[in-house]
Amino acid sequence: MIQQRKIVLASESSRRKALLEQMGLEFEVCESEYEEDMAVMSDPYELVKFLARKKGEDVAKHYEDAIIISGDTFTIFEEKFIGKPKDEEDAKQTLRNFSGKTHEIISGFAIIDTKNKITINDFGKALVKFRDLSEEEIADYVATKEPLSRGGAYGMMELGAVIIESIEGDFYSVIGLPLNKIYPELKKMGVDILKMKKV
Repeated sequence: MIQQRKIVLASESSRRKALLEQMGLEFEVCESEYEEDMAVMSDPYELVKFLARKKGEDVAKHYEDAIIISGDTFTIFEEKFIGKPKDEEDAKQTLRNFSGKTHEIISGFAIIDTKNKITINDFGKALVKFRDLSEEEIADYVATKEPLSRGGAYGMMELGAVIIESIEGDFYSVIGLPLNKIYPELKKMGVDILKMKKV
């Protein structure tokens, strides 16, 4: 079955691209130019949805008949947002804080059908527990430079996978898009991934 609708990913994220490719979708990428303002609201669940929607709306204005998919992901620890580390010492401190403890990942998403004027806006979440990390492990991991470009100071789909003890909740939210929530919404919009996979 041929995909009938144009799909646009409003993100340059390699992880989100990989997730849509995993679903078998054909899509183009149009990065949103919306500038995030983390101070818009204090509730992290509403904020992650809001930012994902704004990114999608920024791209949607360029398409008359397309389905836009956008997302945003937060790491939360002890009620604080944890972004990318400022430097190596900041990365080490974040990893020390996470060691042996649990933090939360939330991924907001928006699906915008520009033809039918429909917007779906929701989020998925997961709890990630780290192993107890030694100072040597933390130093060795930071020395790889991987933590410096990752929110929360670790790469879930890369070397950082070895420092995780368990994940509870939606695994794909940790990567960047809650596929279990996106699939049924795309199906309602006429994009049935399972039928497309038939040979």
